[in-house]
Formats: sequence, structure tokens, C-alpha cells
Amino acid sequence: MEKTFAIVTLICVLLQLYQYLLYPVAVIGLAKLIGRRRHVSSTPRLSTSLIICAHNEAGVIGRKIDNSLALDPLPDEIIVVDDGSDDATAAIAEEYKTSRIPVTVLTGQTRGGKSAAMNRGAEVARHDVFVFSDATEIYDTRVLKFLLDEFDDHSVAVVSGMHRIRPLDTDVGASLTGHSEGAYWRYERAIRQAESDLGATVATVGAILAIRAEDWRPLPAGTINDDAWITMTSLVRGRNTRFASKAVSWEDANTTVVQEAIRRRRISAGRMLLLTQKGVWPWRRPWVLIAFLSHKVLRLALPLLMGVGVLCNGIVVLMTPHWPIFSVLLAAHGVVFALAFAGYVAERQDRKWRLAHLAYHVMYANIAGLKAYMDLLHNRSFLMWDKPTR
Repeated sequence: MEKTFAIVTLICVLLQLYQYLLYPVAVIGLAKLIGRRRHVSSTPRLSTSLIICAHNEAGVIGRKIDNSLALDPLPDEIIVVDDGSDDATAAIAEEYKTSRIPVTVLTGQTRGGKSAAMNRGAEVARHDVFVFSDATEIYDTRVLKFLLDEFDDHSVAVVSGMHRIRPLDTDVGASLTGHSEGAYWRYERAIRQAESDLGATVATVGAILAIRAEDWRPLPAGTINDDAWITMTSLVRGRNTRFASKAVSWEDANTTVVQEAIRRRRISAGRMLLLTQKGVWPWRRPWVLIAFLSHKVLRLALPLLMGVGVLCNGIVVLMTPHWPIFSVLLAAHGVVFALAFAGYVAERQDRKWRLAHLAYHVMYANIAGLKAYMDLLHNRSFLMWDKPTR
């Protein structure tokens, strides 16, 4: 019996090690070894429709449109989709209709969630590339140039930029959360860039997502992870996705780890539901399938692997204390949990313990994943949700 628990422990630990470290190292190393073939195109610049989905974003929608009107190159049109707001979001957006480029404000619909808003915006968009953005995202000036550069390769259907977190340095807790989220995105950036260099990334971010109009397919009703659905269905059709690392989008950090965990809980639940759909599994593209399993699918199992691994590890140590490797593993688990608890205490006391806070961030994200499993078991819907007030 103890051998069974020992094997399960090792499998859980190795899979976590593979997801957190071995896969990133392997894919980054392979990308540097093989490199990437750049496609140079002489075709004219593609035109763009910037589609901003908003629900109760009166506090930021003006800043977002101002930012959009300062881009270089400019989008050829801006479409603001008001998803059933009960504040002044639409009224503020309407004030920009006299801008130097067309600004369309779509109102009058009941709240249907982001996927419904995206569908509505795409219905009226008139240009070559649709760029979807959240109202809370502020783009660097040259975003559209870097996104469009990737479309020089005609096999590319979808391009996503770099999502970055701006710490709220006026508050210690928010600042630490921002640094932790920022560390996560830097880690993600390296993986996505390597996958992209090898042909196609399986990860995109909906806050800065561009798709050719000819490749657009309306999102099915009830879609939660719109970016993941667009990415994977495009890959299944044989099209490619790219990561444009210089196309940077900024968002203010969540105030607390709890707010960030709620966001991850929703994303995890949406991804779990996505995996039940046949159309997102790239069975005919072996490399893409490996990347999908390694980067996205296995990540959903991390909370279970962590919990089961610790439990079995403890049982092995109790049953066979003469196997020192398992005592070392259990001690390592204890160090991680202790750091996470220290991070929890630090946040409560508004102290800057960055390593501890990062451990707390990772642990809370895994707890959020476990809660996502419970949400699915209880048929909880995450289609519509409320963002923190910015």
C-alpha cells in the first residue's frame, strides 16, 4: 500500500514540476534553438475596427476612448458596445461621436455578458481586423502596429498582445498584488513568446485580441473564456495564432489577492467548460496538442495535484519514515505553505514581503481553482460578473 501512495506522490510532484518549470524551460530552449521564420509581406496595411466591450464602466470609458484616439496608427473605427449598463457609460461614449474617426456606440441591449457584446460589435464592424479590448485596458501608442505586423504571415488568424499590470503604489496590498500579478505575466510572456516562435501559441488574452474579419466566427451563447474559444477553434481549423510581445496593454492591479483569485476562479471554470467541447481539441496538430495539454489543460489539474500530492506524501512519511526522500518532499511542501501563510499575514498587516506574497498568490490561485470545480458541481454561472471598481 505504501508503494502506491509513494507512486502517486511522485506523479503529482513531477507533473507540478513539469507544468511550472520543465515545460517552460523546454519550450523556451527549443524556440531559441530552432528560431522563427519571419514572413515579410508587401501587402498594404490592414484596416482595423477597435471593439470595446463595457458594462458599468463610466469611471474609465472616457479615458479608454481618449487612449484609443491617441494610438499610432489610429484604428479606422471605434465601436463601444454597452452591455446593459445602468450608469453613464453610454452617455460618456456618445460624447465622442464627433471625433476625427468614426465612433459608434451600441446601446439598448439587456446584459448578456462579454461574449454577447463581442458578437454584437463584430456584426457592425467593417474593417479587415477586429481588435477586441476591455474598457479598463490602456494601450501603448504603437499597439496596432505591432499587432498588425504579425498578420504579414497569411496563416495567422489571431494575434494577442502583452497584458501588463500597473501596481497601485498608493496602497501596499494593491502594490504587492500588482507585483505578484506582474511576475505571473512575465512568466507567461516567456512561454507564449516561445510557443509563438515555434508556430502558434495556445494562450491569448481577451483584453488585447485581434482577429482577421474573415476568420471571425460568432461566439456560442454562454461562452465564458472568449479568448480561449477563439484561439483554439482557430487552431483546430488549421490557422495560426501569434503573440506580439511589443503590443502592450496596461490594467490597474486588483486591490487584493482575493479579487485576483475571483478572476482566476471564473477563468478556471470557463476553461473547464471549454474542454468539454469537441471543437477546441487540435487532434490533428500534434505540436499544438502538446502545447495545449502542457500549458492549459494540466494547469487546471494543479490544485488537485497539489492536494492529492501532499496528502499521499504525508501518508508515505507516516507509513515508511525510512524513505528520506519523502520526508524532504514533505518538508518542501511545508516551506511553501509556510511562505504562503506568511504572505497572508503580510497582506493583513500591509507589509512588503514579496517572496511570501508571491507564494500566497500562487496558493490562492490554486484554491480558486478548487472553488471553480465546486462551482461547476453546483452549476454556478460565471457568464456575467462584476469587475472591481477602478
